Amino acid sequence: MTYEEALTKAKELVGKANDIVIVTHAKPTMDSMGGSLALMLGLISLGKKATVVCPDPVTVNLSSFVGVDRVVRDFGKKNFVISLDYVDGSIEKVSYNIEGKKFNLVVEHRPGFDLFSPDKVQYSYQGVSADLILSVDTIDPKDLGSVYEHQKDIMNSKQIINIDFHGDNTNYGVINLVDPGASSTTELVAEFLATLGVKLTTDIATNLLNAIYEATNNFSNSNVTSMAFEVASVCLKAGAKRFGVAGHQPPVMAEEPKVFVNKQPVTSATPAPIQTPIQEQPMAAPVPVPMSEPKASQTMDESKKPVAPPSDWLKPKIFKSSSLL
Repeated sequence: MTYEEALTKAKELVGKANDIVIVTHAKPTMDSMGGSLALMLGLISLGKKATVVCPDPVTVNLSSFVGVDRVVRDFGKKNFVISLDYVDGSIEKVSYNIEGKKFNLVVEHRPGFDLFSPDKVQYSYQGVSADLILSVDTIDPKDLGSVYEHQKDIMNSKQIINIDFHGDNTNYGVINLVDPGASSTTELVAEFLATLGVKLTTDIATNLLNAIYEATNNFSNSNVTSMAFEVASVCLKAGAKRFGVAGHQPPVMAEEPKVFVNKQPVTSATPAPIQTPIQEQPMAAPVPVPMSEPKASQTMDESKKPVAPPSDWLKPKIFKSSSLL
């Protein structure tokens, strides 16, 4: 399967899924977290339910990414559920009380109905459901740490789209969007989002841009690709913001007003020298000079507006050093 074919197949799987879980490795990096959160925002914009799961807590250096507050550390056993056989109208009231170290859930049945039977009580865990799993920047499922250890049944039973740029990736997904020729996983995420038809918003662009900057060491790494520059350019046009870089104007220093007399500046506090009257000479009528209309691109307001990227803001496979998986 070629990379282009893999992209098409991955798009089909995403189209069929409603609940999508995005997982990334322990000890998250700017590349892994930025790519994962950009992917999450893109999927949500398509009407999907998307959750990012990372086994380790998000560190301070990653806290500026848009959507980082939604990252969870597990997507499995989160809610303990008690199930009873129920007949419509049979419950009068549900309450709870705590006695010492005991939590008591009290279900009061309504008169005229049979009592609830202890042998028909069922217990289960419910958490984030998943129709499809997208693995980002993860060489092997074991790198997911506790997420994989605790959820092997879910990981092994769901289809996985594996997105990564590491050459030693184990290709564990049903679809492997793996390209060692890329200089970051986020480049591949951007390409996948474009394939899905995601509109590039400022938030998505900001996550992509900062992840690529860090992954390529500000484009100074020896393996940096033209794809990295292409993605960064499109993101900047969409209004992406660099973390920790705030635009500012240099301070304007107030000056004492000046009056120019005989081409010599003097302050308003200095009296101008008395001038000897000069006989006025007739002046020739000024020749009108046609003024050209200012270009729209040179106006202040237009220059500040981010240029909206086209619908195909990043065509698939702009640059790939390897075409086969």
